[in-house]
Amino acid sequence: MNNFCDIVPHPDGWTYILNGVESRCSYHTYDLAVAAARVDMAKRKHNKIFRRMELNGVMLPVQPDAAKPLNA
Repeated sequence: MNNFCDIVPHPDGWTYILNGVESRCSYHTYDLAVAAARVDMAKRKHNKIFRRMELNGVMLPVQPDAAKPLNA
């Protein structure tokens, strides 16, 4: 089983959605959202797949330490 974690824009910055459930918090920066998601994902024992929403709405897999999006 895979755990999908999507890092997505939020009106207050960034947030993450883990297996379809949005985080209760938003984060001012992309890096903070990824860090919070990594902590949450560390509790999961299955495969971990991070994804980032592109401007066209497509979710692309990324490494948690990957380059930041241009608007981060």
